[in-house]
Amino acid sequence: MNPTEAGTMFDVQRRKREQMRPGPGVARRRSMIGAFVAVLVIVGSMTLSGCGNSQHLVGDRLWGEFILATKDTGDTKGPQVSIPESMSSNMVDQQYRADGRIGTRVTFDQLTLGQFDQIGDIIGEAYPNSSVDMNIRATRSGSVVRMRGVADFTPLTPDDYVEMTVRFAGPVSATNGVQTSNEGVTWKPTPGQPAVMTAEADYPDPSTADFGKWTLVITGISLIVVALVIFMAWWFRDRSPRVGKPLDDPDGNSTASEAGDGQAGPTDDRRVHH
Repeated sequence: MNPTEAGTMFDVQRRKREQMRPGPGVARRRSMIGAFVAVLVIVGSMTLSGCGNSQHLVGDRLWGEFILATKDTGDTKGPQVSIPESMSSNMVDQQYRADGRIGTRVTFDQLTLGQFDQIGDIIGEAYPNSSVDMNIRATRSGSVVRMRGVADFTPLTPDDYVEMTVRFAGPVSATNGVQTSNEGVTWKPTPGQPAVMTAEADYPDPSTADFGKWTLVITGISLIVVALVIFMAWWFRDRSPRVGKPLDDPDGNSTASEAGDGQAGPTDDRRVHH
């Protein structure tokens, strides 16, 4: 093998090694893909976290207030309410004074049906020296939420005053109280008499609606992530020459990369004979 042939073969093999070595562009593209995937993971985690946190708010919730008062004689605070610690974040009590009466107004916000069922006990405990009793419950059956309260207010006198307002998360369809809004009902039981309070509201179960919403959100995000990953993989693909692809030698002639098997290509033969 003459020096010219040896030099040509050496150049071909050197270019093959350089061809197989990832260039700085490849490393940069890989780094960008890694960063992009990391961002997608963070966004997905935040979405799933939001979905998980929303589970604490799903299910039926009730809003409203009740007032327990008596005649203001100047020497009494009227009925006082003790809010359970487990409901302290959903109920607020404050002094009530109006129309010559004094007592307590309690506002409740986003009570679960289980918490709402405890209101009867709270009202009964506000009259420790009497036999006032109240049982109130709210249940769901299909798309209907039913509330029913039965109270024994016979120990109360005309000087006493009781008012109850309940607001649902959907439109009220039936009630024996006074409907004050599309979702709200108010009762003012007569002191000294038993009382029955009923109401129905018709609306979809929030748990089911919330689950369906998050299913669509997560499905949509998953499809977008897959599409973006495929696009980014294609966009940042390695565009460097592949092994076996014809190369151009310094003189501008085409040399097959397979020439490294020890035989000079046609171009090399021509150069040697010249």
